[in-house]
Amino acid sequence: MDSNDLKIFRAVAAEGNITKAAQTLGYVQSNVTARIQHLETELGATLFYRQRGMVLTSEGEKLLPYAEHILHLFEEAAKVVSNSSEPSGRLAIGSTHLTYSINIPEIFSQYHKKYPEVNLSLITTKTEDLITKILNFQLDGAFVKASVLEEKNFVSELVCQEKLVLIASPEIKDLHELYKLPFLLNSVGCVNREMLMRYFNSQGIRDLTYIEFNSIDASINGVISGLGAAFVPEDSIRRYEKAGLLRSFCVPEEYSRVYTYFIRNKNSVVTSAFLEFVRMIKETNDMNLVIK
Repeated sequence: MDSNDLKIFRAVAAEGNITKAAQTLGYVQSNVTARIQHLETELGATLFYRQRGMVLTSEGEKLLPYAEHILHLFEEAAKVVSNSSEPSGRLAIGSTHLTYSINIPEIFSQYHKKYPEVNLSLITTKTEDLITKILNFQLDGAFVKASVLEEKNFVSELVCQEKLVLIASPEIKDLHELYKLPFLLNSVGCVNREMLMRYFNSQGIRDLTYIEFNSIDASINGVISGLGAAFVPEDSIRRYEKAGLLRSFCVPEEYSRVYTYFIRNKNSVVTSAFLEFVRMIKETNDMNLVIK
């Protein structure tokens, strides 16, 4: 078993398809097929079900985390050997769709201009998926949102505080009117939604109508158009409220304070590329929000 076989195995598992895996790796399809067959023969186990794609068998699922860890060790060894004061190499960053306190596009733009030798990538998904990818060494760092974050296997490099507010059209004068509106919320599992549900429960509010919007900007635009109410970061709506396009309502701090954490695996190698990224985050954001 060599690292290249494991790399191919990981790619096929991720893509669920030989053709797509070959394209991702830059290999010919026949080579990918042959290396998977060779690995199965070497291990004496069938790693994939071959029905409408490539689906991991129970044996394949057992192998995958070991493959991830072994490949991570190879990558980290290469980083240690080649790491210099000038950032270079891969830097894979993750974020939720709801990260508002950190201007990620601006940071990426500035970082790329300053360090063009770094191969930057960004993946956006749910907090729980990002944490899994951090623990499996699939990401170098990730912005995750939570009311409280507890995990022994990663390090939080910095924390930014965010205040959530209820918003509605300017015609809505009080919370009793607001509660009658449909709520434009993110899908179940989103920390903003969880905090709002806790607030509603504390007030004994039931029988609300929800419309799922997996974007802060989309929720704000929906409120401005009169579609309903939303629960969003205060910083995201100041200019709209100042322009008279919507009205905000505060809720008690225990239901409105959430945090954006930038985390990494505690066992990962901290490269100069990563350190420079963290430094740039701190430089391009209001340091009053950084509480770590």
